[in-house]
Amino acid sequence: MLRCWTNALTTRRAAIGLRHSSSDSSSHFHNVAVLGGGITGLSTAYFLTQALPTAKVTIYEASDRIGGWLDSVRVPVKDGTVIFERGPRTLRPNGNGVLAAKLLQELDLAKDGLYPQLSSPAACNRFLYYPDHIVRMPHPSFKFADNLWSMITEPVFKTVMFGGITEFWKPPRGDHIEDESIAGFFSRRVSKEMVDRIMSGVIHGIYAGDVNQLSAKSLFPTQWRDELEAGSVIAGLAKSRAEGMEVTKREASFIQEMKSYQWDPLLKATLAMSTVWTLKDGLGQLVDRLARHLVKNGNVEFKTSTSVQSIALPQGSDRIQVQAQGSSQIKEYTHAISALSPAQLSAAHKGSTPLIPHIPTVTVMTVNLYYRTPGLHPDGFGYLIPQATPFENNPERALGVVFDTAYSPGSEDIDQSSWNVVDRDELIRQRDQGRLINVNDFAWYNMPEDPIRQDLVGKRGSKLTVMLGGHWWSEWPAFPDQEQGLALAKSVLRRHLGITEEPEAWQVNLQRDCIPQYTVGHEKRLKTAHSNISREYQGKLRVAGNWMSGVGVNDCLRSAWDVVSSLKVNRPGTGLEHVGNEEYVRIRRARPEEAAKE
Repeated sequence: MLRCWTNALTTRRAAIGLRHSSSDSSSHFHNVAVLGGGITGLSTAYFLTQALPTAKVTIYEASDRIGGWLDSVRVPVKDGTVIFERGPRTLRPNGNGVLAAKLLQELDLAKDGLYPQLSSPAACNRFLYYPDHIVRMPHPSFKFADNLWSMITEPVFKTVMFGGITEFWKPPRGDHIEDESIAGFFSRRVSKEMVDRIMSGVIHGIYAGDVNQLSAKSLFPTQWRDELEAGSVIAGLAKSRAEGMEVTKREASFIQEMKSYQWDPLLKATLAMSTVWTLKDGLGQLVDRLARHLVKNGNVEFKTSTSVQSIALPQGSDRIQVQAQGSSQIKEYTHAISALSPAQLSAAHKGSTPLIPHIPTVTVMTVNLYYRTPGLHPDGFGYLIPQATPFENNPERALGVVFDTAYSPGSEDIDQSSWNVVDRDELIRQRDQGRLINVNDFAWYNMPEDPIRQDLVGKRGSKLTVMLGGHWWSEWPAFPDQEQGLALAKSVLRRHLGITEEPEAWQVNLQRDCIPQYTVGHEKRLKTAHSNISREYQGKLRVAGNWMSGVGVNDCLRSAWDVVSSLKVNRPGTGLEHVGNEEYVRIRRARPEEAAKE
């Protein structure tokens, strides 16, 4: 679907007479080149059209499709179709997720959303695999006795309780330590066993990285600060609860701006009761809707199958030059915003030294599988595999398994006969008054006659995604092909879940260099990048993306928002000017009764 869209974009723009040349820039203050057409580039263009309505925007994308790692495919099965996600499959509504929620509202996507409730298995049941079986993580909704028994009896939790209790009295690090690995930091503060058996699994699920290499300062900034300023992580947490959460002034301003936004009350209530959300046609639907909106805007031009060969700011010029691969023509823009990877941007910069210091990446393979038989996995979101899991129990070097059926309701999950327990007219009145509609384990932004489903089948089976590779494959001379990837995924599911059935449908996706690794010293590298970009491009080039302040979709949206916000007020910057130079303030937690009114 997205490929068809991008192929039609140039034709569409030519038909409505909106093709722009570099000569146009003299009559417009903002004529911006966006380098990269993934979710960062698309959201950058979107925020630009909001902040600077008269700006002209040109999006350069090397591939023949837009959306980057967001790529949803509807696959035929015997009795219908199911959605497979090549990349991310759900988004969280909290934190930077408010920007994605804002897109839901403004792009009229909320009615197509799927919102698992906080009480649903997808929210409550999260698992680890150690050493040879699946273990459910403790959760506040479980009985205290059940949580305690699991903490005492399961090997995965050994030393966690004692390490957590004693963390308060452990001495903080010395002032001379500028950064430290996640393993080093949490081994000091809690225990090495906790890091190897729990933390490493969590990091596998987010960064596909090695806790012995990744930066504690960059990935756990609050805990890093609390150790020195409060004396311990637990003391910092207690202070946060008593005096308010400590955030940067930039973050406090962002939070206030999002609070003042005119939220749809029904969407706000729905997301408040949800742990994650997705869309009926997958997250690729968000990309499709963004593209449609930008084309309709009229000031945005897409250049797909057009990689950037070079960028330059000639001495004495106030225009940044962009040259496409294979083209002799040079386009001039008032500004360029790069959503490229650091390696791609450094390659386009023709200076004598790299623009951005090397930031390593990892490659991840995801294998989507759909089985006819339902209930082949436990109720829950999925499980992660920590580094301490013995090799014989994970020779495939899997990172984890997602139970995709948990967040996508099937026909049996939406038994409309259960709606008769209450008067249907009353439900409709509640909906029209902006009140939350909660049916089974899912909330509905708008209660439709035919409830929204992602998998359009008569009776849903079992849908799973196996994640492989990451840092485990960094030293491999070659990556598995499609057939090998499928065999690896089936082997994992056979050993861990006892699944011997052949999948009815499957898809293997190799995402090369998809997740940047924030290794020890990451902040220092970002400062160097800021200095280089500022010196070479004098505020005409700014950067956004998943290599800066978070690797998730929500983080990409936030980096796009931040860079557009600074451009809107004509503030000098690179997109990295805040790194290591921010002031902190405390914001008071709202009491429950106050939060309900916000």
